[in-house]
Amino acid sequence: MSPLHTLTYFLLKTVSRWLRSMSVSSRQLFSERLASFLYHHIPLRKEVALQNIIRAFPERSLNRNINVLKNAYSFFAKNFIQFLSFPVDSSITIKGKENFDSALKKGKGIILVTGHFGPWEILMDWMGRQNYPVVVVVNKQRNRGADLFFRELREQSGIRHLLRKEPIEKMYHVLKRGHILGLASDQDAKKRGVFVDFMGQPSSTPKGAARFYQETNAPIVFIVSHETPARDYVVECEVIDISNKASIQEITQAYTTLLETRIRKHPEQYFWFHRRWKTKPTDG
Repeated sequence: MSPLHTLTYFLLKTVSRWLRSMSVSSRQLFSERLASFLYHHIPLRKEVALQNIIRAFPERSLNRNINVLKNAYSFFAKNFIQFLSFPVDSSITIKGKENFDSALKKGKGIILVTGHFGPWEILMDWMGRQNYPVVVVVNKQRNRGADLFFRELREQSGIRHLLRKEPIEKMYHVLKRGHILGLASDQDAKKRGVFVDFMGQPSSTPKGAARFYQETNAPIVFIVSHETPARDYVVECEVIDISNKASIQEITQAYTTLLETRIRKHPEQYFWFHRRWKTKPTDG
């Protein structure tokens, strides 16, 4: 690693130890101040996020959509601080676990589909600590120090990683072993994606989950978590019922619709900062 990347790694390790030494209330206060600082002084993709929210909720007033953005800053600042503070004891309620376990017992593996919604790091941490054999497909970060730190932090619970650019055969191997392949399928997929309806907009969406299903017949399970007003967490698992003749577009639309229903209930818990609608159906 370069000196800068090495410094990043040790800086993150130091901040993580410092946060773990804090009380829960102190971390909460720190996250609130961090959110306020980022909202008012670090405008990175702030306008992108606001325009995405307006696009998703055109019927709402501007002030209401701005409040969604402010609450999103607070939500993700808190969850980032919690992630750096792992392990964190949290009260988690599971919905649909019996269906998830039943799908896993079929021995075909599971195509686990989620999105950048809710406390996804807490969700993955919970799955690892439940000893589920999860392999998550991720992008490699440019800063090798940060990449190593976050990978080590996630793997404390037993979660394993595959890089998105690794040979696809490794992903098929996860399913062949009867394990769980985790995919976040809600970012702009450019020309490689399939267009489905998301928040009332045609949206280029990754079609990897649908392709894996068509070629392996492994069940697709949609999973997300959200924070409740009482500041505990609910994990929802839903096995997607798919026709054998379903197209890639139909399969992708099925789990995209499930994600949309959660976002409409808790819009402040969605990561609006992606350029979700960058690719247009007419591009190319």
